[in-house]
Amino acid sequence: MLKKTIAALSLLGILAACQSDENKNPQPEPKPRKDISLTRAEQDLLDAGTDFAFRFFGQVCSTETEKPNVFVSPLSASLCLSMIANGASGNTLTEMQNVLGFPAASFSIDDLNNYNRKLTTALLDLDNTTQLGIANSIWVKQGFKVYDSFVDVNMRMYDACVQELDFESPTAKNVINQWCAEQTNNCIKEVIKVIPGDVRMYLINALYFKGIWKSQFRKSDTRQENFTNSNGIEQKVDMMNQTETFNYTHNNAFSIAEFPYGNEAFSMVVLLPAEGKTLDESLTELTCENWKEWNESLYSKELLVKLPRFNVKYDKSLIDDMVAMGMKDAFDIKADFSKMSKEELFIGLLQQFTFVYVDEEGTEAAAVTIGGMVTSVGPPTSVPFYVDRPFAFMIKEKSTGAILFMGKITEL
Repeated sequence: MLKKTIAALSLLGILAACQSDENKNPQPEPKPRKDISLTRAEQDLLDAGTDFAFRFFGQVCSTETEKPNVFVSPLSASLCLSMIANGASGNTLTEMQNVLGFPAASFSIDDLNNYNRKLTTALLDLDNTTQLGIANSIWVKQGFKVYDSFVDVNMRMYDACVQELDFESPTAKNVINQWCAEQTNNCIKEVIKVIPGDVRMYLINALYFKGIWKSQFRKSDTRQENFTNSNGIEQKVDMMNQTETFNYTHNNAFSIAEFPYGNEAFSMVVLLPAEGKTLDESLTELTCENWKEWNESLYSKELLVKLPRFNVKYDKSLIDDMVAMGMKDAFDIKADFSKMSKEELFIGLLQQFTFVYVDEEGTEAAAVTIGGMVTSVGPPTSVPFYVDRPFAFMIKEKSTGAILFMGKITEL
């Protein structure tokens, strides 16, 4: 018996202002940074989510053989799959929880939903100078029956808006694409080119971020300098420069610097491989356990920073990665999504599209994760931090360390 289709999309965007620092619009004064208060149980859930972020990023990097640069959103992937998990049961649910870092032996699906709701709600109210928006929606094919309990939990815990839509209409995809464009300030305008005949539902998570560096780079200090790609070839790039105090540390794997946005609630962390090591060699040390230790060792230090402007588009199917991480049944005809619908469903598509642009004022990025369920220079005391060779980076929240995005750049 052929199984019918659900598609789940996780869509996110990060946007930043683009004016020169010499002619920028006035920015509001940052209000004091707020921290997210977590209970011990919630901290355990956060640690589990962070572990997923590093495992997910490591898995994608290890299987990417065609593209030199990687940019993914662990948070978007986790939220999208969490919504789908509310329709799963049996071993399918167990595997999904295990891969997401919330094993059924320790956490219930209610624990996962409650944690996601608290985290996403708290993230929205941390920095008046940084814009962050999180939106979810469910689009159901006209006439397709979905259990009320599945819809209700996603409406209640993820604030998902639900709409029935005639998928056979040529304008149906335009309606969904328009919603995505509106949630990302037109950063992502098209997530669906065509709706296949076996699609029964789309679930969409949209994440929007607009962050301006606390210490902006002056455009007048940007100049053409060399960046050494992973193949050893030097490439002229627009290299931004500034000397300022940032959080910094170094170890046998990386030199690490943290560049905050706004009131420092959010920041970009750049990880530059230790001298003599390739990025891939250093990335083997980038684990959740090591990251906690490195993050705690950060201290204020004046840095001579060279950071390239960079612009990367990336997309990758994530099915093989999730299967390798242990989420197997969800992508197989034996999948159990019996809490979603009486129809037999399994995930037949899971792909993430991303874009990131970093300049003197801040960060602009966008990503779409589609999941389809188918039937059958300064003072001598300054430390040089020259990002002139392959590096990794992430965008995170300060108080919890929650990771929104992760990437690596090996070629510019």
